Amino acid sequence: MKRGRFVVLVALGVMLGGCAGPEAGRPPVAGIWYSPWRGEVPLLVTFVSQSAPGDAPIAVYRWDFGDGVVRDGGDRISHWYTREGTFHPTLTVIDEKGRSATVRGVVQPGVSYPLDVLEWRAEATYFGQRVVGRVKNIGDRRINLGRVAVQFRDKDWNIVREASKGLGDLAPGQEQIFEITTSLTLAEIGGAPHHTIYTEVIHTDHPLSLREGGR
Repeated sequence: MKRGRFVVLVALGVMLGGCAGPEAGRPPVAGIWYSPWRGEVPLLVTFVSQSAPGDAPIAVYRWDFGDGVVRDGGDRISHWYTREGTFHPTLTVIDEKGRSATVRGVVQPGVSYPLDVLEWRAEATYFGQRVVGRVKNIGDRRINLGRVAVQFRDKDWNIVREASKGLGDLAPGQEQIFEITTSLTLAEIGGAPHHTIYTEVIHTDHPLSLREGGR
């Protein structure tokens, strides 16, 4: 299955911030790898520096996630995007001589390709919790099988349970309603739940597609 949330994007050697510093010499080269770059909010993205030092070791990794949050950290960091939009995360690396380089990428929280979750809501019920919503095939290929999965998390974002719903055949542009239920109560996750939602698909022209006789 193709997991829309595990798309990998690599940006290497794209320098936007200049190389000025107090000393002349070879500056560092900035580069990043991150995944996923699309997915429903809240979206947890992991960033890994692919930067290379110049004449001096890298001393600072400055991560600007594009949503107003800036953090100095190591060469690997994760960040939750909690609102939809298009954001341009940047990594600035600064070496021990003060020379710097910057690389920029793009993430789109709120978009799951090709099975996009147009809307969804979680609600408490007498038996636990229910998540209902609507998805759309925003690709140009017919989806033979689809799956919408929801991870139920506690107030500290730890996964407590995952539940999913299988979907039938969807032509390009077609929408479908889904409902996912679980016996997990709000009390079991501290009364302050979070939810992460993602989708998976098999296309009709994929070797595993049931329309092609695969299993």
